[in-house]
Amino acid sequence: MTTGAATYLALADELQEQIERARPDDRLPSEHDLTRQHDVSRITARAALQELERRLLVRRIRGAGTFVSRRIDYRIASDAVPSWSAMVRRAGGEPHHVVRSVVTRDPTPTERDALRLHPGEQVVAVERCGHVDGQVAGHSVSCTPRALVGGTLDDLGDGQSLHDVLRARLGLETARLWCRAELGIIPYPVAALLRLEGRPPTWLLESCNTVRSGTGRDELAGRPVEHSTSWLRADVVNVRCEYGPDAAVAAPDASMDAARAGVTDGAAASANGVGAPLALRS
Repeated sequence: MTTGAATYLALADELQEQIERARPDDRLPSEHDLTRQHDVSRITARAALQELERRLLVRRIRGAGTFVSRRIDYRIASDAVPSWSAMVRRAGGEPHHVVRSVVTRDPTPTERDALRLHPGEQVVAVERCGHVDGQVAGHSVSCTPRALVGGTLDDLGDGQSLHDVLRARLGLETARLWCRAELGIIPYPVAALLRLEGRPPTWLLESCNTVRSGTGRDELAGRPVEHSTSWLRADVVNVRCEYGPDAAVAAPDASMDAARAGVTDGAAASANGVGAPLALRS
């Protein structure tokens, strides 16, 4: 590793330690300020901020600066309620939905197979953008069989939870039937909706929900009733898979923090002027 590479990584490690004690949306010093505070070149300061962005610790807004990211956990687990609103609240955030459209249409082949529809059956497709604390974080298209929900969702409005509406109006207490997640290259139109620059790696989730048994609609238990495809910003959402009976009680936050600490404990942040305090600004 060259001296220049060692310097920008050491600076990034030093900034990361202080970011972990900062608040979401705190603003980091500019490249000029970092150059002056740490006695490094402008190129080194820029490379350190870019490294923090690659680590999903900060987000850079053109013309405004670099800000501490707040990432919330999206749990994929057998006991997790398949609800964006519930997930965000569990993580301590404030959820909100903006409905872009509610339409009745023919299903795509993927939706038809996932929902086990017969030829000619249609779906009610709900397209929404999900927000966390006022920041757009995800885009989703959720489909339910028209024969099952009728016109129940036609008046779905901003701020309403689809999971809660299905439960309140139709008595459908849904649970995850299956889910798969991967980092994908987001399409340009969706990237624009999520206010992303370019097409960065973004979480792509596809899932199918069923109805919980013992909730009064046992005739639907095990039957797919909702199929969703979602794009989630990786700098806002941390997709976490918990598998096995002990996953939810194994203090995952503490164990993951310890694993991360094992990677960063050996980082040397004393050479070449690195080590000055980071002045984060609200």
